[in-house]
Amino acid sequence: CALKRVREEMGLTNVEIMVPFVRTLGEASQVIDLLAANGLKRGENGLRIIMMCELPSNAILAEEFLEYFDGFSIGSNDLT
Repeated sequence: CALKRVREEMGLTNVEIMVPFVRTLGEASQVIDLLAANGLKRGENGLRIIMMCELPSNAILAEEFLEYFDGFSIGSNDLT
């Protein structure tokens, strides 16, 4: 995985993952599991995984989504 190589081999641990358009908590779980299966585990070597907050459900269920993600990027165009 290119991102894993960038973080581990090149030492660019400031590179984080931002996941767009997560509609449900089930999708959140799936994407986190898929990333982990490919060697990108949340918290490992300081890896932060951020979710783009683009849907009303993301804002309504923010606390629940934070069980899977380290933070949000607010898509103000999408939520206005």
